[in-house]
Amino acid sequence: MMKSIRFTNAEITMAGNLFLPENFNESACYPAIVVVHPSGGVKEQTSGLYAEELARHGYITLAFDAAYQGESSGEPRQLENPYHRVEDISAAIDYLVAQHCVDEQRIGVVGICAGGGYAIHATMMDRRIKTLGTVSAVNYGDMYRQGWEGNQQPASSLELLQMAAEQRTAEAKGAATGYLPTTPSSVEEAQNKDFAEAYEYYRTPRAMHRNAPSRFTTRSLAQLVTYDAFNLANIFLTQPMLVIAGSEAGTRWMTEEIYQRAASQNKNLHIVNGATHIAMYDQPEYVSEAAGKFVSFFAEHLYTHALPTGLPLTRERHHEIYPYHRRQFRHRQSP
Repeated sequence: MMKSIRFTNAEITMAGNLFLPENFNESACYPAIVVVHPSGGVKEQTSGLYAEELARHGYITLAFDAAYQGESSGEPRQLENPYHRVEDISAAIDYLVAQHCVDEQRIGVVGICAGGGYAIHATMMDRRIKTLGTVSAVNYGDMYRQGWEGNQQPASSLELLQMAAEQRTAEAKGAATGYLPTTPSSVEEAQNKDFAEAYEYYRTPRAMHRNAPSRFTTRSLAQLVTYDAFNLANIFLTQPMLVIAGSEAGTRWMTEEIYQRAASQNKNLHIVNGATHIAMYDQPEYVSEAAGKFVSFFAEHLYTHALPTGLPLTRERHHEIYPYHRRQFRHRQSP
């Protein structure tokens, strides 16, 4: 079952799709997973697909449109500010922890492509996130500095910062908002097979959506080029994590890098044989393999590990199992 919801992130009204497990019991307390879409994507595409699949296995899941994108509010449209994207994840968790049916001690996140990079950053910052999963993770800053396949000289990205500065100046003087494409406008324009497949995914009936126009604001380059989603992962990325990439993805190196850099003592890397970066978004055999890995992973860390029976947790049972949490809560509420 899916419900359309709205929640706030400062002045932004966020739009999300909340997926509920089969035979959902309103009096029970479930683990929850936030699913984060790629740059240029919307909740109706790959993030919604993974959210729906995970909900089938007993989780409340939330896929949402980033601020300034999709059905969420915010101007200028299609702003891609990585720091705001990370804050979007915490705002989604704010919504979840306020729901009586969500166990705030059992919240995970799954991020796809750039959403994977943002999920990694959010997991370091927001300790309410207990487990992390990524699919085709991209550190957006490294993508611009080092290239899609990691073979570019970082200094070459300096011209992008100049482009952002000039566009921002032009807009300050009254020019219309400037935009850049996030995907090629044709297969012939694609620089590699991943980009060619990105054209197919976002610009053909395979997965195109009216709210995903395949562009972002030129001024976004200033934040994106200088951003590092993996910064300090060797200190702060301590939660259990499962990172997944296709064997044929040009971005596979980024997934392998965060696996090596993370401080987590429980970190897992899974490579899907034959899959490209984009194939992991929607191709049934690859999504099924990734989802199966996530189900086992989250069962250990959000279900079985916390509740041996694997059943929905009532609030009364929560207090029996976690009496320390109740004492801490009462302590915080004391005058």
